[in-house]
Amino acid sequence: MKRLILLLLSMCLIIVRVSPAAAKQNHSSHSVLFEEIVNIVEEHFYNPDQIVKDFPAIKANYRIKLQNVSSQKSFSSLVNAMLGKLNASHTYYLTQDDYEYYQLCALFSKIPEIGKLFDGKKVLYPTVGILTQNIEDRVYIVSVLAGSVSEKAGLLKGDEILSANGQPYLPIASLRSYIGKDVVFKIRRKQMDEPFTIVIQPVLVNPKQEMLEAQKSSVRIIERNKTRIGYIHIYSYAGYEYQQELLNALTWGKLKEADALIIDLRYGLGGAAPSYLNIFNTNIPILKMHNRDGTETVFDSQWRKQAVYLVNGYSRSGKELLAYGARRYEQVKIIGERTPGHVLGGQLFPLSNGTVLFLAVQSALVDGVNLEGIGVPPDIEVPFDVRYCAGQDAQIEKALEYLVEQLSRQTTHAL
Repeated sequence: MKRLILLLLSMCLIIVRVSPAAAKQNHSSHSVLFEEIVNIVEEHFYNPDQIVKDFPAIKANYRIKLQNVSSQKSFSSLVNAMLGKLNASHTYYLTQDDYEYYQLCALFSKIPEIGKLFDGKKVLYPTVGILTQNIEDRVYIVSVLAGSVSEKAGLLKGDEILSANGQPYLPIASLRSYIGKDVVFKIRRKQMDEPFTIVIQPVLVNPKQEMLEAQKSSVRIIERNKTRIGYIHIYSYAGYEYQQELLNALTWGKLKEADALIIDLRYGLGGAAPSYLNIFNTNIPILKMHNRDGTETVFDSQWRKQAVYLVNGYSRSGKELLAYGARRYEQVKIIGERTPGHVLGGQLFPLSNGTVLFLAVQSALVDGVNLEGIGVPPDIEVPFDVRYCAGQDAQIEKALEYLVEQLSRQTTHAL
């Protein structure tokens, strides 16, 4: 296929043609990669009956469409459209232009085949510490990681990113050439307001460490109606270190003296184990050590007060297990929006060109219940349109309102 690249230079129109040989070679490489992906799906997808019944027609249809693919971007779109026909979570194709490529590679980096993608070195990626979402062809910030360069620069949840250095914002491509250099973000904060600019310098970090540091930085006490509400945002649960940091904050840190607790499970990665709900188990004894000088040291790793989980359509995988268990066994209140029902077991497959395929290889039942495609409804539903919210969060506000009300009732009952 021929591509025309039009360049307007010094009032002259220069036409550059991709040679037929180059176009043919490009298509050939895409065809090889397509077949590689198809073979992995057929061999490893969790539901072999679905592969036998539905996948032959699906792959045949997209193999025909492959003839019109001429770029990596269009190839990615085609493959993900094909994988979408399987209607399975944890099933998509990722390239080096996707931030989740680095997040998952960091998670699975101990697998030799994944480690080879980064020459055995630590997985690093360019970031400014924001999570974005495309809504109606516009890019909005849905979460600003606590302590990140974006938070320090003044970006807020709900901001629309109009451009980065004058070009459309792309989470990786807009940043990778500017580590330690200025990137000018053009931002609209309110729908009818004039845009303004914020200058940020991207950093190169390990995704797992980035999320752990953001979790630590998120811890705070919110004063409301003479009560102290603790807050922590767990961006990723893909590793026990995130649960350990929660325990540290509850046992020794800022959250120890809080009257109630909000645990934010929105956005980021899943990975939590059901046993993490044990922090709400009050049938664990409190240990008090009395010292010779009369002082006392208390060891109590359990949370014995009111608590809330915040969830939404991006609280995935293991985070959904926690929401389900907490709701079913009435351990904590679930506030927000229904979770997405993404609970299949995924495996990361490196591909010959350095890209990866994330594929569902296991089904899952939670107490015998299939949550895939269904998710977990909240106890208290709070719809939240993040666009132009200017950092305000209706779901956090509802959690604060609920907890203050519960604490007030406890005080009244005690009197």
